[in-house]
Amino acid sequence: MSWDAKTGSLDLQTLAAFYDGGGEPTDVIEAVYDRLAARGEDAAWIAKVPREAALAAARALSRDKRGAQPLWGVPFGVKDNFDLAGYETTHGCRARATMATTTMPIVQGLIDAGAIPIGKNNMDQFGVGLNGTRTDYGIPRCVFDDRYISGGSTSGGGVAVAAGVVSFALGGDAAGSGRVPAALNNIVGLKPTPGTVPSTGIPSQAGMVGSHSLLTLNMADAIVATEVLYGHDPNDPLSKPEGATLQLAPSPPLPARFRFAVPDASSRRFAGDAEAERLFDEAVARLKSLGGEAVETDLEIYLAAAKELYEGPFIAQRTATLGPFMEAHGDKVFPATREIVSWGTKWSAMDLFKAQYAMAGVRQKARALLREVAFLAVPTTPTTVTVEAMLADNIAQNAMLGTYTNFVNLLDLPAISVPAGFRADGLPQGLMLIGPSLGDARLAAFAALYEQATGLSMGATGAPLPA
Repeated sequence: MSWDAKTGSLDLQTLAAFYDGGGEPTDVIEAVYDRLAARGEDAAWIAKVPREAALAAARALSRDKRGAQPLWGVPFGVKDNFDLAGYETTHGCRARATMATTTMPIVQGLIDAGAIPIGKNNMDQFGVGLNGTRTDYGIPRCVFDDRYISGGSTSGGGVAVAAGVVSFALGGDAAGSGRVPAALNNIVGLKPTPGTVPSTGIPSQAGMVGSHSLLTLNMADAIVATEVLYGHDPNDPLSKPEGATLQLAPSPPLPARFRFAVPDASSRRFAGDAEAERLFDEAVARLKSLGGEAVETDLEIYLAAAKELYEGPFIAQRTATLGPFMEAHGDKVFPATREIVSWGTKWSAMDLFKAQYAMAGVRQKARALLREVAFLAVPTTPTTVTVEAMLADNIAQNAMLGTYTNFVNLLDLPAISVPAGFRADGLPQGLMLIGPSLGDARLAAFAALYEQATGLSMGATGAPLPA
């Protein structure tokens, strides 16, 4: 198969066909670095692996092992809160930079599967943020309009994937950090059930609600790469044993008819964005055309739970992990991040126990709902905003972005953001499907079904979805 080094898609199916036809990983890596050079100064990256080092990794791949390495010859980006040996880990904050002497297991697992790291992606400091502006390393911008935010906290990863520079990006997702940048750049963000991807060796910046995610060009790629991440490690106190056996492929058979929940009139949030509302209504209509029955549901209890992640005692998890650093280096931290982390000091242990008990009740409500419907479909974000508007009112605008994403990990659920289409001004929005705990496979199958029905191209590459 021929593959254009300038415009050829980096999705896994296209790369596999190229390699089947005799193409070499070094060809792809050369193209990746040419694309990086063509983008010039790019705030999506904090550090890049030198071209020759990436080429050496490509040459080291053996075709004899290709069948056992599902990500053979696939370039990827690493969010800069994961250690990659020989490179600084900054968490988006220069004062926190430390040289990594080892590679974290989650990253090493992808490398062992044949993937080739290209560099460290920019992020909102310490993963506190959904917008991409809270960083010391420049502000990544939406690939469709650089006046607008990229989304965060996996900001650089979302931009790099959507721009066609890497096949996928490894990110985190406690409050929507993978799903939001996916939605705002027309790509996929898959966040598994918390605990099914081990966090071995990863500092617990988000406390007990942290999770990991992948940003990919399409659902098929998300399924393949996420299966590499699943596992169980008893040394990780939050690791679920089910992670060792959880699989997304082959896709489970889906019913010809299914029911799905949507926000009722009182719990729809679009921040005045009529175009985002139109896209969501069209997404619901598309799901109906695929055999779905929309069940309007009062989501106020979940929207209230979403606010608890930062405005309630749960923020103390962040304060517990970041407080000592803030005390020593607070003046080096983005002001909004510093203020948010400080909120944890006002809550008592009694407050937290009360909040946990209340959240357990919401979790039971969610379980009951997801026994009655296949999934909950909501906008990934109510809207998007310009970088200027975000910087002018950072905390409030960021909170708005997390309206529908913040509660998902608190309720121990998987979620996937898939492209929903474009507003009249050319900016993308996302549709988020939320499923029952450990129901990742069925949720991914529904997301893939929906994705194929959209006919949208991947990211900003212009490449069509593979058949």
